[in-house]
Amino acid sequence: MKTKIAFYLKNKNTIDCSNIIDGNPGLGGSEYLIILIPTLLSQRYNDINITLYTDYQGVLPHDLHVIKCSSFTEFADKCQKNKEDYCVVNYTAAENDVISDNTNVKFIIWCHNFVSWKNLNFYARQKNVVRIIAVGREQLDLYRDHPAYSKSDYIYNAIPTHSLKEYTKKIVPFSKREQNVVYIGSLIECKGFLYLAKAWKKVLRSIPNAKLYVIGKGNLYDENAKLGPYNLADNEFEEKFIPYLSDKKGILPSVKFLGVLGNNKFEIINQCKVGVPNPGGLTETFGLTAIEMQAMGCVVTTIKCPGYLDTVHNKDFLYKKTSQLADYIIKALKTENAPKLNDLIDFIEENFSYDIVLPQWHRLFIDCIPNDVFLHSDENGSLTNGDYHYKWLKEFLRKNKNRFLVHIIPPIEQLLYKQH
Repeated sequence: MKTKIAFYLKNKNTIDCSNIIDGNPGLGGSEYLIILIPTLLSQRYNDINITLYTDYQGVLPHDLHVIKCSSFTEFADKCQKNKEDYCVVNYTAAENDVISDNTNVKFIIWCHNFVSWKNLNFYARQKNVVRIIAVGREQLDLYRDHPAYSKSDYIYNAIPTHSLKEYTKKIVPFSKREQNVVYIGSLIECKGFLYLAKAWKKVLRSIPNAKLYVIGKGNLYDENAKLGPYNLADNEFEEKFIPYLSDKKGILPSVKFLGVLGNNKFEIINQCKVGVPNPGGLTETFGLTAIEMQAMGCVVTTIKCPGYLDTVHNKDFLYKKTSQLADYIIKALKTENAPKLNDLIDFIEENFSYDIVLPQWHRLFIDCIPNDVFLHSDENGSLTNGDYHYKWLKEFLRKNKNRFLVHIIPPIEQLLYKQH
């Protein structure tokens, strides 16, 4: 008998996603993956039945089984009636009261965002939350000393490496590129664009011929979002960043706002030396755009945070404070050490390709959850980036949770750092 898997998509976008396996057509990263993964699973495996439940069908892949539902409550109800074995829901769409009320439904919480301590406590206690899946190792390790860790694992997001390779065939050598910088992301405050705006004039003072290409708008996650007079972001956010990117004549000639682009964004990235994904890192659990920038031969500079520790190959350009951004952009523009494209492609293939990621999702459903085993075991006792956010201390507390009253100590992340 086939294992039945349900995914839930809370979505209002009308973007054509029929060819989503070839790349992101212009969705937010979470929405993109919530369509992509069930599509690929349904194409590759015959021992599972995949259904995507969504409140707005839009234009989805024709071979993906889709059921409409108006809410997370209706999703849970239909999953129970349809006898789905596991129900995968993005953390931000999950509702705790619905999970509590549907104890016969087995939920897998897919964490595209950082999870609050309140919700981690709930997931740890809730028996029908059978797995918490982070999108990166570093995201998972943030709560290594929390009880929820015992039912948690990670699976990296999947990248269409077959499409990226087509673009890399036409790649412009790093030495022949002009002094161009590219930002990709929604123009909303949590995506850090304000830090880049504040840094830009300092970059120009050092490198007067530098240009900044901005891909994205404030309505990336909501097509109906009301934008300000520049048609870039909401009025309040525009008022914050426009002064840093303009003078008495208007927007600086060095700054080009390109709006939301699909795969044609690679034509722009291919002209740039430096990529700056979310320079504040506040919401970055993974960092899809960092991978796309690297695949096109850019030096990526951004803040040292969980997502970029996983997805940036050369960590020499990861800074600790946003005040360092301008200096790091200048350093990256002036570097004579071009990124080694073959190494970057190998890194992406070995960690984020469909052939690596899809088998992990399949094993999660078929082997890991039924047999209470994990994709990533801590048996070898080794820690990557052990000094980051006191990971070594979290590991000590995890291993000694039943000794010396260690179990009464709150998670280190909760004690020392601002809650996500």
